Amino acid sequence: MNARPLFLKVVLVLAATATGIMTAAEPGATGAVNYGRPFEPPTRPAFIALPPGAVEPAGWLRDWSLAARDGFTGHMDEVHQEFQRAWAIDHTMTGERLNWPKGGWPYEGGGYWFDGLVRLGYALHDDMLIEQAKKRLDVVVNHMNPNGILFLWWLNKNNTNDVKGSLVSGAWPMWASGLLGRSLAGYYAASGDKRVLRALEAGYSGDRDWLRLGWGMSNPWPAFDTYTWTGNKEIAAALTTLFDKDGGGKNPGGASWNRYRQMPDTKPGAEKNDHVVHFLESTTPWALGYLWTGKREFLDATLAWHDLLERDAMQPSGVPVADEFYGPTGAYRGTETCDVAGYLWSQIALLTVTGQGRMADRAERAFFNAGPATVARDFKTHVYFQSPNRIVDKCPPYPHGPKAEGNSYQATHYPLCCTAALNRIVPNYVMHMWMATYDNGLAATHYGPCKVSALAADRVPVEIVCRTDYPFSDLIVMNVKPARAATFSLSLRIPGWCKKPELRVNGSSLKAAPDANGFARIERLWKPGDTIRLRLPMSASIQTGRDNNAQGAPYASVSYGPLLFALPIPDTQDANTPDPAAKWKYALDAQKAGISVERQSMPARWNWSLKSPLKLRANAVPCDWTPTPQAPLPSEPVAKQKSLEKITLIPYGCTKFRVSMFPVTAETTTARTR
Repeated sequence: MNARPLFLKVVLVLAATATGIMTAAEPGATGAVNYGRPFEPPTRPAFIALPPGAVEPAGWLRDWSLAARDGFTGHMDEVHQEFQRAWAIDHTMTGERLNWPKGGWPYEGGGYWFDGLVRLGYALHDDMLIEQAKKRLDVVVNHMNPNGILFLWWLNKNNTNDVKGSLVSGAWPMWASGLLGRSLAGYYAASGDKRVLRALEAGYSGDRDWLRLGWGMSNPWPAFDTYTWTGNKEIAAALTTLFDKDGGGKNPGGASWNRYRQMPDTKPGAEKNDHVVHFLESTTPWALGYLWTGKREFLDATLAWHDLLERDAMQPSGVPVADEFYGPTGAYRGTETCDVAGYLWSQIALLTVTGQGRMADRAERAFFNAGPATVARDFKTHVYFQSPNRIVDKCPPYPHGPKAEGNSYQATHYPLCCTAALNRIVPNYVMHMWMATYDNGLAATHYGPCKVSALAADRVPVEIVCRTDYPFSDLIVMNVKPARAATFSLSLRIPGWCKKPELRVNGSSLKAAPDANGFARIERLWKPGDTIRLRLPMSASIQTGRDNNAQGAPYASVSYGPLLFALPIPDTQDANTPDPAAKWKYALDAQKAGISVERQSMPARWNWSLKSPLKLRANAVPCDWTPTPQAPLPSEPVAKQKSLEKITLIPYGCTKFRVSMFPVTAETTTARTR
């Protein structure tokens, strides 16, 4: 099924970010920014994201998107009855029933799921998914009224009991409403349906205190979207109050809106730990304070908090420790699937605001590694937590959520938040592979096989087809096809790990030196048939450190470009059954790894198989090593008492059981390779 006619109309009318910052100017506007919004504040973001559907996945990325469609995303009503209740017309909880364990959870789950559903539907131009999203979201759209509380349309803001119910469990229903608001913003950006915009405006035109309420700050961004589309004065007043000193003098003492608007204390251990979903949803929206007020301190604080998280809690797979709170990097520390989705969203949002390519580097590493590790190859079961090392099923016993069960690939986990949130991962990446710029150019912000259809220059339709197997190869060929010859800029991100990029246009070599933000900009007269060849040579790198969850045990991990590599332990029957005969007890020779690269052609259909088209061979020493939750790695470097062997590593995302944080060898002079 194909939604192409609708999509072409949308390209000419709308654009939005995952955060929904901009949409296209009206046709006929002279000198206008193609994707500018009528009420954007004076401080502009660096990039303008295109509407869902402007970027269409191809190649291996389309295979994975289709797996998402045919797995969880297109069939959540069949996964668990709670998803049938999500924002359904016959599921209208009040009072204590709005608390998440007592009946309110489907509002959070629906917000997560619908956000992914609508964006994936438009990315694939899939009528079935689009109609499913429309049917579910229209329940809210068609029932909004001026007396509702955010998107809880059946509540009455003039009824004391209803107001009290909306504030249960730290205003948890308000948090869930913000997730639904994000879904509606994506729906409007993709469809241009004015009914959806009226629903957004009705939801955010109420009490100005609503924006700061909720377990996490989920409402400011869709409210900001709605203002830039409508110019609604009540929403403007609410945003001004939020970003005023101490939130307009109203300080409930909640970390969700108070703590993260200020710079962190960067001394190790000085800042109190936090639940990582809460951290991501409560730090990232303060970047809007910079756009709304022009005050740089809002953005500086947001970036500083995210840099602190990267410094103190980043796993080799590109996502922070989050089981469910952050902590030191560790072989048996987990990352909740909600946080894989949330971290990807946060870095794309910060990229949009700042234009800093390092945010896209972070997003790619999370997407290519932690993203596929969340789900089975058929996209029908998932983990609640993933760890760098997974040797056996149901180990380690995580301290929160479903604990040891969270390590297993299952159709659902309780709580159901991860089952819902995983639907956001693939479409959020796909739709942000290209963005627009304020000089009416386009920017390649993330890489992979795709086609982008957008406006450039003076509203000239442009199609760019990206042919690549990236990140499994380093060559990206872009065929540029404007509707007519036009002068505009193309900005190509040069990843921070790439030291010698190569760039050619129509066979002629160009300087590929990135600017301060990591982008190489080409401005020229583009004609149909122009071709860009961008090569991003990759090299192997070894990261060493100490697992401070395990008495400072030393470890090493291996990367190649944006990919983390792991020693696979084959899953024989299913994603929860490791091969008992597999050999995995090795220590990596980090000083003399002797890494070599092996390449094969991409498979006809991509499903993150153990038969990877890209493999690394590295030196390692067999060792006696029995991981336990208390001692997941040997406490000291392993003596080279046995001969070196060559072990074969594959991308982390292709594994279900693995070692990616290796014990390391002690230096000796007697070992030899065999």
